[in-house]
Amino acid sequence: MNRCFSMLLAIMTVIKPCSITIRVILSGYRIAENTAGVKNAGALIGILERLILLMLLLVGQYGAIGFVLTAKSVARYNKIAEDPKFGEYYLLGTLLSSMLVIAVYMLILN
Repeated sequence: MNRCFSMLLAIMTVIKPCSITIRVILSGYRIAENTAGVKNAGALIGILERLILLMLLLVGQYGAIGFVLTAKSVARYNKIAEDPKFGEYYLLGTLLSSMLVIAVYMLILN
């Protein structure tokens, strides 16, 4: 029962508190966005990314975490290569998101 509660707490933490933390920290680094992307898709992608990373940590698949982060970067490669400011913002968000998942895993599930 205690393990189930810990897992539920970790999942809820990487969904909402981590999203808010990332939004607040990155608010000072906003870049002008002139994309025609889907509204709020980035936030959902971030949540899914954090949940996937948490699951991979739980099952000890540390190498697969690199694969997830690489796949995410490949999907945005052109934008990153063309716009250095976006590349820095993207890297900040990715590293912050990953760091928060690792912290949640270490503090709640270990």
